[in-house]
Amino acid sequence: MLTDDQLAEPVAAPGRADDDPTPGRRLRIVLIAVLTVAALTSAGAVGWLAGHRNGAASVSDGSVDAGFARDMSIHHQQAVTMASFERDNTSNPNLKLLAYNVEDTQSFEIGEMQGWLDGWGLERSTSRAQMVWMGGHHLGADNLMPGMATADQLNHLQTLHGTALDIAFLQLMIHHHQGGIPMELYAVEHAKEPYVRNLARSMMAAQSSEIVSMEQTLRQLGGAPLPPPTS
Repeated sequence: MLTDDQLAEPVAAPGRADDDPTPGRRLRIVLIAVLTVAALTSAGAVGWLAGHRNGAASVSDGSVDAGFARDMSIHHQQAVTMASFERDNTSNPNLKLLAYNVEDTQSFEIGEMQGWLDGWGLERSTSRAQMVWMGGHHLGADNLMPGMATADQLNHLQTLHGTALDIAFLQLMIHHHQGGIPMELYAVEHAKEPYVRNLARSMMAAQSSEIVSMEQTLRQLGGAPLPPPTS
């Protein structure tokens, strides 16, 4: 795991690799894209095998397992979008690495969860309301799943540069992780399939650890966390 000093360390502007307009940088971008697609394909295959093992009838369309797979895929996709923007635009090499790790990990998990749905013989999207699999009302004031950034917040993020970008990214990603943890905990406690519970437990542990590190880095940069999500 990255240390807090590493996360907060700025990179010197002269000779920065990201300023390199040569084909080498373009090749790195292409390689990252290829690796991401490969990871999604691999994760999807793993998920399909897990979901198909017990037959298509093993998980119902309205189950906790299916609801978690669909809604967490959507939740993850926003994290991937934010992390991708941070990775491409930050000048802090350690936050660049953090963003890449979030993008890579959550892209793989999206592929795995969508593979489950394919293996269960269920659609990846549904007309069912989000979060109904948790019981009760769990959407926020903006009718978004807990922790998700609003369109205005995402648009604002994409106007920022330097430390302001890093602070906003950390604030939104901490908030995003905080919103996902109750979803993961519910799946740990209520999902039918053990591999669903195991992935949810793994997500919860990793994101809880990342929240602590990101909060420390955020304060070092002069920022403060957003209020925790409510539902």
